[in-house]
Amino acid sequence: MRRVTRILRRAGGHVEPGTSEELGIPRGFLGGTRELVGGTLNPGSFTFGVRRALLGTSARVFERTKVTDVRRDRGQVLLTTAHGAVRANTAVLATNAYAGEWDITPPRLSVPIWVVEAETEPIDPARLAALGWTSRSGLVTQHIVMENYRLTPRDTIVFGVRRLERGTTYPLPQKKPDPALVEELAEAFATRFPALSDVAIARAWGGWVAITSSWLPLAGRIGDNVLYSIACNGHGLAQAPYIGSLLADLVVDGERHEDLEAVWRKKPVFPRPMMMGPLGLRTIWAVDRFNDRVNGSRRNARRASVS
Repeated sequence: MRRVTRILRRAGGHVEPGTSEELGIPRGFLGGTRELVGGTLNPGSFTFGVRRALLGTSARVFERTKVTDVRRDRGQVLLTTAHGAVRANTAVLATNAYAGEWDITPPRLSVPIWVVEAETEPIDPARLAALGWTSRSGLVTQHIVMENYRLTPRDTIVFGVRRLERGTTYPLPQKKPDPALVEELAEAFATRFPALSDVAIARAWGGWVAITSSWLPLAGRIGDNVLYSIACNGHGLAQAPYIGSLLADLVVDGERHEDLEAVWRKKPVFPRPMMMGPLGLRTIWAVDRFNDRVNGSRRNARRASVS
């Protein structure tokens, strides 16, 4: 983590390393790196707030209207739905994992990945206080495929990911969390929070996200009037609204902001995502679990030497 801190600082990040006590995170973690700029929010509340703001403008909104085709036609963009069609001078494809449903989407732009989150039942505040989680900071582990943990105002803990499942066909299917994966998440939770190993999972849910071969977000142009913004790789809550605002400015003003240059692709040509196949995902999972065992053995050895 100290090495990661140095890399982030060189890249302009505002971060600081520390022990669990120094960072105010649960004692089940030895320490980490805190990002000094940012915070946490409820993504559902945020989304509904954006919706309310949109509905308060003169924009015409067609909710629950599935777009079945997007194509360029006679200098415009034609969007087809089951109930009619819309012609536009410019269109932005910003549907993340679902963009692969249209032929206009560049091949290999992203891979649809199913991820799962879970939430505990409410936990007694005294038990939460005993964890030492005084900062209430959200936690993301340094696995290749992260685990994440955060407290809620309801005195529950939301956590998830750990294992990825690739989608292979479009349209993407409706899914429910695999009970075996939920059980694996529960076991990981008990490992990170041994004092809460008896706390039950109240609910679990999942959804499709887009992962790129570079694991970085992408934006670009198809032809002269179709823009795309996709694949924030699990970090979309922070990145997607900002990139969306930059694309909106580009559509209106014709100027590309310097921050957009960092994710802009001159040509919509993308390499094959080698590690996102079934074998690659199993390999990533195995590496993470091997490192868990190694680090667990080291922790136990340190505790034994101290005692």
